[in-house]
Amino acid sequence: MDKKPVDDSDNRPEESTCPEDMTAPAEHAEKVEAGGEPRAQVQELSARVAELEEQLEAASEEAARLTSELDTWQSKATALFDQYNRTKADFDGFRRRTERDFEDRLLREKSDFMKALLDVMDNFERFLKAAEKGIDSGDAHFDAFHKGVVMIRKQLMDVLLREGVEPIESPVGKVMNPEYHEAVAAEDGGGEHGTVIEELQTGYVYRGTVLRATRVKVIR
Repeated sequence: MDKKPVDDSDNRPEESTCPEDMTAPAEHAEKVEAGGEPRAQVQELSARVAELEEQLEAASEEAARLTSELDTWQSKATALFDQYNRTKADFDGFRRRTERDFEDRLLREKSDFMKALLDVMDNFERFLKAAEKGIDSGDAHFDAFHKGVVMIRKQLMDVLLREGVEPIESPVGKVMNPEYHEAVAAEDGGGEHGTVIEELQTGYVYRGTVLRATRVKVIR
């Protein structure tokens, strides 16, 4: 009995109808090996990284230079500020000394002028003391003259008071104070030693400082 040949065509693998599928991996490998798109991107990124590293290094060097320059200028600024403070202190001291010297000089000159006015005031005092006997003597002309002198003396005294000149309180009946009184005469008496019994010349103070001491007579 003859056997029929078996048709195994159905069991054989089918041949691909797309020859391109078999050549695609090879072409991709060729692109990678030949420097295709992925390798180009890697090289581009590497170049970019290298460029950024150079920029970062340059920036670091510039930052270090600026930091050093900042320290230098800060030191200079500190030195200049210290010099300014010293100069300002010296100038303030000079200004205070100059103002103090000017005030002292002005005070001395005004004191000398006030003392000259006190001599005029003394003459008024002497005249008024000598004229006490002629007051109310019935001489109308003398009384008018006396009143005029009193008014002039008051005006002069007002000027002195405005300038800070004040008469020292009369020390009669009190023990003399060497700071304000000058004993120019003495006599025996029954009171305490150094007690003022007469004021011979009025004393004055100028802004709290004795301009002229009061001349007095005291008990020995």
